[in-house]
Amino acid sequence: MLITKIFKLEDFRESIPFTAIGARTCYSSGNLEYLLNDPRVVSREERAKFLSKLGNYKHFSVFAHSFAYKDLSDVDEKIIDSHLPEEIKNLPKKEKAKITAMKIASTKFKSHYNPEYPTVIGISLRHYLEDLLAEDEEKYYKTFEKMADFDIPIKPLGSRGNTTLIGLLKDYDGYAVFFIQDISRTMTHQLVRHTALNYSQRSQRYVREDENLLIIPPSVKKSEFELQDKTLVENYLNLINSYKAFIERADIKENLKGEVISRINDFTEGYKKTERLKLEDIFRLTDQLAQTVYDLSVYNGKVKREDARFILPHGRKTTIVVSGTISWIKDFIVKRTDPHAQWEIQNVANQMKQLLLEQGIDV
Repeated sequence: MLITKIFKLEDFRESIPFTAIGARTCYSSGNLEYLLNDPRVVSREERAKFLSKLGNYKHFSVFAHSFAYKDLSDVDEKIIDSHLPEEIKNLPKKEKAKITAMKIASTKFKSHYNPEYPTVIGISLRHYLEDLLAEDEEKYYKTFEKMADFDIPIKPLGSRGNTTLIGLLKDYDGYAVFFIQDISRTMTHQLVRHTALNYSQRSQRYVREDENLLIIPPSVKKSEFELQDKTLVENYLNLINSYKAFIERADIKENLKGEVISRINDFTEGYKKTERLKLEDIFRLTDQLAQTVYDLSVYNGKVKREDARFILPHGRKTTIVVSGTISWIKDFIVKRTDPHAQWEIQNVANQMKQLLLEQGIDV
């Protein structure tokens, strides 16, 4: 395969940990500080085992957070010739390098080619691994063991609000990796429409949602709408407590049950004397009701979390890792710093812009 002849695993050494933190984001409820100390991110051996497991599952998307560029004019001409038709092998090496770079760009998903650097191609570790698997399965699996040799600690380059720049390449069109936390799934539904970028998001299939409650929009918090109806509050609490009574009888571990019951009690206690409902209260009560139905489905109904999550609101808090070439990150920033963009994604886009400016990258 052409990719494995041109690139080596060593080309991705500095950005392999970003793949690990992106993957751990999918399966963990922890914040960035927690993930930066997670053995599967910071330990060479544990990281290699974890990534090997993902490799076994063919979970290639997380490997897109590791990226590298290569100037094909520096590659052995015989390698380039071996993948070109006979009729163009007599062209100058730089011209053949340009053709090869464009060939890769046209066939590899989210690779990067810029005519300003006509002989340069950028690819992710994903491309390398996919080709390696097709070429030599045994070598593919052994590659994950070699990843243990690349013990490069992640040192965040800066934070703004809920956005952290955790990785940056500046060569050619560069590559940036961002960790974004405490945002809603409503926002990430908008974010992932920018399909040139790569994403690893906290999974509702594998991660408990117990403490991961609703993001309340500023407009809802500021709303002066109010309902003076004690019965309405009681109806919410009665429903929540009725479901809680069933959960208390569920056949689950006592410590797990205790956490769920404690959360519900803490929440309902705060509303026992409430007679007026602001719009924000209605949002919170409805979210807690949905959470309790989710708990009931998982613990009593024995429904998998991946199906129970259907009851949860889009406004639920989540975490996501976003990466891409600087050119595509800029495209996102330009579109989402527009005043017409919704407040949450606009905030993140502005934070990303400021973080790049601090690194000397004009946006």
